[in-house]
Amino acid sequence: MNKKFESIYQKPESAPWTFKKIPKEIKELVQKGILRKGIRVLEVGCGEGHHSIFLARHGLNILAIDSSRKAIEFAKENVSKENIPVEFSQPDYHEIHKLKEKFDFIFDWRFLHEITNENDRIKYLEEISQHLKPNGMYLSVSFSGDSEFMGKRKLRVAPAGFEIYFSTLLNLENLFSKNFESIESKHILVPQKPNLKIKANYILCRPRL
Repeated sequence: MNKKFESIYQKPESAPWTFKKIPKEIKELVQKGILRKGIRVLEVGCGEGHHSIFLARHGLNILAIDSSRKAIEFAKENVSKENIPVEFSQPDYHEIHKLKEKFDFIFDWRFLHEITNENDRIKYLEEISQHLKPNGMYLSVSFSGDSEFMGKRKLRVAPAGFEIYFSTLLNLENLFSKNFESIESKHILVPQKPNLKIKANYILCRPRL
């Protein structure tokens, strides 16, 4: 269990990154047919599950994981209100290697910046690439070091007291290039409670063959 998040998930929708509204970038992937009915999807760092539940409504086969016990409890409560299947589980990202399957699509939304150790970031991306099917895709959205949100350093301290890794888009592209071929990379804005818009790196890619 990642204890640093348990105090943040005091009640549903209390986390500053939790929104029921689905990002337009995810909706666009559905509209374009990249996220389509029947494919097997892994979401890493799913929080309260709103993204995965949205995709399950569109017929995707979802496994969603998060290290927070409370977040997974809230996610299971959310999906229980609907007649759709989503598998929510509580492994940490370090345990992805234990998954005995490959996926058509893997994504993490506002999660990669929580991995602050350089070697852990490299290993995480290697695991993601190894758990994708040959034609699979990976989407990552994380806070961008091209902004000065919470400071100017690579490692910045969040209001909750833990460090977050801010990579520039260029540096992140270079890191990804070891395991992935880029499909699209750009800056987007992601919301943060109460009323912030934060610059983030958006990278959509496929594993190198």
